[in-house]
Formats: sequence, C-alpha cells, structure tokens
Amino acid sequence: MRIGVPRALSFYRFHPAWAAFFEQLGIELVVSPPTNRTTLEAGLPYAVAETCLPMKLFYGHTRMLVGQVDYLLAPSIQRLTPSSSNCARLIGLPDLLRATMPDLPPLIAPNIDLSQGIRALIPLVLEMGAPFTRNPLTLRDAVAAAWSAYRSTRQAMMEGRLTPADFGYPIGRAFPALTDGIPVGVVGHPYNLYDSFINHQLLTRLARLGVKALTPERLAPQPANDYWAFEYELVGAARLALKRGAKGLIAVVAFGCGPDAVLLEEVQRLSDEAGIPLMKLVLDEHSGEAGLVTRLEAFVDMLRWREAR
Repeated sequence: MRIGVPRALSFYRFHPAWAAFFEQLGIELVVSPPTNRTTLEAGLPYAVAETCLPMKLFYGHTRMLVGQVDYLLAPSIQRLTPSSSNCARLIGLPDLLRATMPDLPPLIAPNIDLSQGIRALIPLVLEMGAPFTRNPLTLRDAVAAAWSAYRSTRQAMMEGRLTPADFGYPIGRAFPALTDGIPVGVVGHPYNLYDSFINHQLLTRLARLGVKALTPERLAPQPANDYWAFEYELVGAARLALKRGAKGLIAVVAFGCGPDAVLLEEVQRLSDEAGIPLMKLVLDEHSGEAGLVTRLEAFVDMLRWREAR
C-alpha cells in the first residue's frame, strides 16, 4: 500500500507527523520529487491565471504522483485555533482536486478543524486510519508516533539543525547553517521559503552573502486566534525577529495571495516603527533569478552600510 504526498503547501509543516503516523501503520509514503520546471508546467493546465503559485505547484506535484500510488493525501486544513480560519483554497483543496482531475487515486482528505481542541483529534484519527485499520490500540500508537515526530522536528528547526527543505528525505541534507553574519528576519510561509526552485535558492544565497536568516521555524511564533492562522505566523515571526535584533526584514509572499497582501501591510508598519529596512519579495512563475540576486545583494550592502555608520 502506497500513499502519495505532494511536496507542496502543508507538506512543509506537517509531513513529519504524517510520515510517522502512516509508517506506524505499516504504510509506505511516496513523496513527489523536488520542484522543477516540469512540475510547474504539469500544474498550470489545472489552474486559472489568478491562482497563486503555491497552488499551481500543488497541482503539479499531484500530477507527478498519479499512477504511482494507491491513495493521495490531500488534507483540508480549516482551523488550527478556535477563532482562526485558513485560506479558502487550502480549505477546499480536496474538492478542487476532485473537480479538476478525474484520474486521481482515492483521496485521504481529513477535515482538520481544531477549534474544539483535542476532542477534534478523535474523529480525525479514525477518518485517516479507517482505510487501513480499526484497531484503537494501533491508532493510538500511530498518534503517539506522529505527535512525537512533530515535536522533535519543531525543536530541531528552532535549533537550526533541520529545515522543512529536508522533509521527505531519509537523511537530512546539508542546508545553510545559522551563521554569525548580519541577522535578518526572513518571514513567509514555509512552502515559499523552502522551495528553492520558486525562490531561486533564497536562503542559500543569503548564507553566501553573510546573512544570519531568522526564519519563522527558527523563531517559533506561537499560534494565535487571528483570523488567518498562517498569516499571523508571518507577522508574529517579524515581531520576534525585531525583538531578537534583526537589522532588516525580508518578507517572502506569493503573487495573488490575498491574505498575504493584507498582512504585508502590518509587516511594513512594524518595520517602519522599528526603523528597520524591509524588502518585499513577491514570487510568481515569471520571477527572474537575475533580478532577485541583484536586489538581495543591494539589500545586504545597504545593511552593511547602515552598520558601518
């Protein structure tokens, strides 16, 4: 039995938990290959022009798994805290797939709504495990393994020993270490920060420029009841980066993402109040590498000039 996992969207947040849960049940997980031009082009026919780049990539990664697996994991992430909500496309993700791709394998599409606290986990676990087992003890052990994996990976990311770019590999890859360079808050959603194809190896380039990148995973902002849960993390990470001495902020967002566009104004306000430079990096499928490199080099040179003064 093989379950396909698209290397996009919630993969960069929850994959260690999914992997531990299903591996405890004896199920093999198959993760789609890292993003490349072929992945992007495979997803474009299934998305309207206004769809954000991360969604187009999700479609592409899904196409990479069709015909290779028995099931496909496509959770609907609705609420992570009582008063928060999520992007409408992430909530309706399983329905979007069913409506656009008639050749999909059966979906494992749990509705993740944690507004009722831990009680909501019981039907969620039963729904995810139903195709494979109904043994409550087996499911209990799978949940324990998933929770342990999630907590240990979050701790490793806070310490800079692991990033979501390593998820899906049996052995973690070498990734830019937390250097002693200029501290810069690099905030955004993990699927924008750690997909090196769409951001043109942003974190690697910053490390080479002598930047100490303070990402949300290293800052660990706490969940809140703000309306858009994931967007709050972007703002919360910016606040924490400034408190920890960041000399600049880089906000990485996807073109066409409405919630990001709104919350980006809050990041701009925080930057203005602190007197800290902010670089807004907007990603889409037409973003050029040369322009990004030039902007990064100019931004880091400006930070060095400010420090020298």
